[in-house]
Amino acid sequence: MGADDEKKMLVEDTTAQTQKDEAEKPAGLGDLWRVFRFADRLDWFLNITSLICSIASGAALPLMTIVFGQFTGRFSDFAGGSIDPDVFRDDVNSFVLWFIYLFVGKLVLSYVATAAITISGIRTTRVLRQTFLQHLLRTEIWYFDTANVGSPATQMTTNVTRINQGIAEKLSLLVQGLAMFFSSFVVAIAVQWKLALITLTVVPLFFIIIGVGMAIDAPIEAKVTGTYSQANAFAQEALASIRTVHAFWAQGKMTARYDDYLKEAHQHGKKKSIVYGIMSSSTYFCMYAGNALAFWQGFRMYQSGEIESVGTVFTVVLSVLLASSSIGLLYPQVPALANGAAAASELFKILDKPSSLDPLSSQGKVPSSCRGHIKVQDISFSYPSRPDAQVLKNLSLNIPAGKTTAFVGASGSGKSTIIGLLERWYLPSSGRILVDGVDMSMLNVRWLRSQMALVQQEPVLFRGTVFENVAKGFSDSQKLLSINQQQRLVQDACEASYAHEFIQSLEQGYDTYLGERGGTLSGGQKQRVAIARSVVSNPRILLLDEATSALDPTAERIVQKALSHVSQERTTVVIAHRLSTIKDADNIVVISAGQVVEQGTHEELLALDAHYARLIRAQNLSTPDNETRNDLRAGEDPTSSDSDDAVDRVMTTQTAKSITLEDGKRQSKEQSILTSIFLILKEQKSLVPLICVAAAACAIAAATWPGQAVLFSRLITTFSAHEPSASDANFYSLMFFVIALGNLVAYFIIAYVSNLVSQAMSHQYRLELFQRMVGMDIDFFDRSGNSSGALVSALSSVPTSLQELFGLNIFVILVMMVNITASSCLAIAYGWKLALVMVFGGLPPLMGSGYFKIRLESRLDESNEVRFRESASLASEAVSALRTVASLTSETDFLEEYCEALSSIVSRSVKSLSISMIAYAFSQSVEFPVIALGFWYGSRLMASGEYTAEQFFLIFMGVLFAGQAGAQLFANLGSLTRAKGAANYLFNLRQESPVIRETSENQDRGPDFDKPIGVDGVHFKYKGRNTKVLSGLSMAVNPSQFIAVVGPSGCGKSTLISLLERYYDPTSGKICVGEQDARDISPRLFRNQMSMVQQEPVLYEGTVRENILMGLDNEPSDADERLHEAARQANVVDFVSSLPEGFNTRCGARGTAFSGGQRQRIAIARALIRKPKLLLLDEATSALDTHSEQLVQEALEQTRRESGCSVIAVAHRLSTIRHADVIFVLVGGRVAEVGTHEELQARGGVYADMCQAQSLDREP
Repeated sequence: MGADDEKKMLVEDTTAQTQKDEAEKPAGLGDLWRVFRFADRLDWFLNITSLICSIASGAALPLMTIVFGQFTGRFSDFAGGSIDPDVFRDDVNSFVLWFIYLFVGKLVLSYVATAAITISGIRTTRVLRQTFLQHLLRTEIWYFDTANVGSPATQMTTNVTRINQGIAEKLSLLVQGLAMFFSSFVVAIAVQWKLALITLTVVPLFFIIIGVGMAIDAPIEAKVTGTYSQANAFAQEALASIRTVHAFWAQGKMTARYDDYLKEAHQHGKKKSIVYGIMSSSTYFCMYAGNALAFWQGFRMYQSGEIESVGTVFTVVLSVLLASSSIGLLYPQVPALANGAAAASELFKILDKPSSLDPLSSQGKVPSSCRGHIKVQDISFSYPSRPDAQVLKNLSLNIPAGKTTAFVGASGSGKSTIIGLLERWYLPSSGRILVDGVDMSMLNVRWLRSQMALVQQEPVLFRGTVFENVAKGFSDSQKLLSINQQQRLVQDACEASYAHEFIQSLEQGYDTYLGERGGTLSGGQKQRVAIARSVVSNPRILLLDEATSALDPTAERIVQKALSHVSQERTTVVIAHRLSTIKDADNIVVISAGQVVEQGTHEELLALDAHYARLIRAQNLSTPDNETRNDLRAGEDPTSSDSDDAVDRVMTTQTAKSITLEDGKRQSKEQSILTSIFLILKEQKSLVPLICVAAAACAIAAATWPGQAVLFSRLITTFSAHEPSASDANFYSLMFFVIALGNLVAYFIIAYVSNLVSQAMSHQYRLELFQRMVGMDIDFFDRSGNSSGALVSALSSVPTSLQELFGLNIFVILVMMVNITASSCLAIAYGWKLALVMVFGGLPPLMGSGYFKIRLESRLDESNEVRFRESASLASEAVSALRTVASLTSETDFLEEYCEALSSIVSRSVKSLSISMIAYAFSQSVEFPVIALGFWYGSRLMASGEYTAEQFFLIFMGVLFAGQAGAQLFANLGSLTRAKGAANYLFNLRQESPVIRETSENQDRGPDFDKPIGVDGVHFKYKGRNTKVLSGLSMAVNPSQFIAVVGPSGCGKSTLISLLERYYDPTSGKICVGEQDARDISPRLFRNQMSMVQQEPVLYEGTVRENILMGLDNEPSDADERLHEAARQANVVDFVSSLPEGFNTRCGARGTAFSGGQRQRIAIARALIRKPKLLLLDEATSALDTHSEQLVQEALEQTRRESGCSVIAVAHRLSTIRHADVIFVLVGGRVAEVGTHEELQARGGVYADMCQAQSLDREP
């Protein structure tokens, strides 16, 4: 088998594996246990220690039954007169000491058990988070074209948090519950094996019910988790491109699409109700029915003499009662384990896929040097997502070392695909690429990429300072230099890319913080920083994919000179549509339909007068034959206006903290848990009937506990009588069975309704959060804490936590609270002296310790939630820009930054948890000294004859049940602390009211674009900053006019477009349509008559058809006709028709299935399908080849003539706007020149210089 066949099989196998991975796989607890493979030796030590202590802690309460049984026996002797009061009191004192010993033991064991496993869980999931991100960064890039990995932010926050609960807090409670369950029966068997074995008959049924229930629940939960993962991936796309969403007033459409995912998840989630109902009710019924059996059989054995002591019967029966109460600790953990297993399954679907091309692997040759000679031999290639569409067809070419080779050709011809193959983002289907004579497939991937530097058509910058962004391009050796040396390297690179001047004009200079994807810089500024990042490592091979497309002509010319300088003695591959940038290349290769059709120098190709010559003629501008304009005018700085535009935009995130604080002043104060529950309940009017039914069921379930105390005391009286009554014993045993029936009904209702309510709430609040987020003003997204990754993390974690407010846990907590109240009240009613001593001796320390724990953990959870969102945002940013990360070989940099963020969270958590767990351990063990106090004081009351046996045991059992309920109450309150933080996030978000919104006052006010558009004395600065971007800008646009806006990068062009779109409102001055101020017009009606095409086109996951139809408010009957008309106008039809699935071809996340030019044409079609009255073009054709650009320009002009729409175009490629009715030249946020192309040329000013910079040799 040849190398080509192996490559082809590798790509095919990877695609097949992807499809296999995407197939639905049932989730089980096995996936949750697999998480422990990420534990280190310390974690395992903590886990094993916790396991041992959890078992011992769970066994503590059953051991109490032995002491209780002995006490009951001594009481029978005292009641029968066989021992005197003094001896009875002495015996009780010795029993009391045993309770004190149990208290100390339980306190220590509970602390060690919970603290150890919680700390281990945080440490283990930290490694899981790190491993997951590392795996994504190591995965071959083509995998993401065909697989849906969901939102990394979701995977690393909500899913890992669920896993953490499953392997830490909830697992510890589960082990304690199981230990308590089995220890109870072990004690019972040791005391009276026959009676114990009879009651044990319910145990197998209990585990069968739990096992079958979890087996049914796991795949349902996996579907819910998978659907939410898809929903969050979609949400991330929408929030990361919020300007496009607003431009098309697509908030409603996006919300509807998001809601489709939520509805699907809701439908799956509701199926869990019947499963939870049957599981819960059956388990409680079985155990309480076991109590009835134990009493009934115990009395028979006692009456027959088979059991001699009353204490023996009650030891066994109390053990069975404790086993029953352990279900209250066990059952609530089952859904948490199922959720954790489903979340783990979601992660392992990705983690289990091996990487076919690992960029961090040490495999492959690492040559000592690189000359940069590249030879492409008979390469054929098809994208894995479209295997039937061949992009390259037996393409061969030679790229000499140290020379500049340029690729030109139509969009989609395969130019950028060659770059992708050189970067080894993809493997060729056949053929090979040689680097210095060595097959690229034999070279180490990381070494190969480190020899190359890439500047992409759509530059990607990362959150962080300017310095940190440029430093991402450092080689491994440069990373070891001192900070001063690194700063010198960064500055040199920025000077070479002509970025130093505008960076210096920023308030923080190189320490200026950039927002997500560098969104606070203009397109040209981003491009220059990206170029600096590429050249800082002095690479041997430089890959420029439309590297200067976002620069104005003057800046472009200077950057071209800089690139020409840095390109000397290194191999440079250039892709360009603007042919002025590559005419000095050593070799120009013209590519068409995946094949080389021409190559040679600029002069040689002009002489051929074929493909290249036609492209040249199409781009030439009429300029005066004045060579003196080749130089910049004396004293002019082409980027001097940078300080007026993006300088301040950069400050968006620097001032985000202060903006957040200002917003915080408007926000309501933080709400407590009870207030949060009350406020949420007020909103759930449709769910109130269900919640009331569940609350009534909680009351019934809680009432069974004091009912058991009454029955227990009556049975002790019956057993202690000189002639025990069989009818009384049978009746009370029957009443225990009635209690079991009550629990059967009550817990079915609780579990069934709680799931219905929590699923409905999750749906409602996910939808509300998304709806509010996409409806926010653009400046909301400019803040550093509101990156798309952080918002998606909140979108996932907040509703999940809010489910706890009315999920199963809250109803279990309600049962415990009613139990505590009812049992305490019953005890006080029957004997206030003993009851008050026990209740007020136990409840205050219990409540105090619980409150202290909740207070500490609430603060920790809120702090960690913010930090986890920030770290998830970092990971999300890296994965969404994986091509850039891979080309920079920055995988380890991102991993180190992510690991540092997680380590900070872990260290803070360990300190806080070590303290809060003391309070938790006390709340779990305080019942023992309370019982000891009850025994001591109660024995004295009985010895004095003040209390009867029935009174004592009723009070004692009532307070015992209340104490157990209190311990379980605080064991389940941890989830409410997370819910409190989530509720406050929701309440605070509601305080954020967008300024630019539709109101009752403006909802019917639409613009009249048949009248002139006026920009009247507009001043503008971004919120929280002092420097103006626009300074008294005025201009007029008449109906049907074609207006062009040109000027240096950063002069305010894109800001003007943003104001016309009403992303922002002017600081002063106004924008009018006729006599109407734009601020008085409904933004919906305003944008519905506008369309915009941005410099960096945004497509969404979905088909070409869906992306184009996004331009329509709804889908009219003539949608297909309008679709094809818009596609024809945008020159989309030909390339889409060539695809096997045509308009039903999926675009991939962010449109990655298509080239930049193809994405741009689809975006133009989406704009044209609206038939707008005003068309805004922000470098709309910058990514198009010359031929496509001409066709699109003609179509836009024809559309303008036919529809009478006005066009405002921002452009650097001046050939696209030479026929504009009026051209405005902006400098420093003001209009510097106005006129037609010819008028401005004749004036010989700034515009004339820009034209001269772009003119090409005109040869026949």
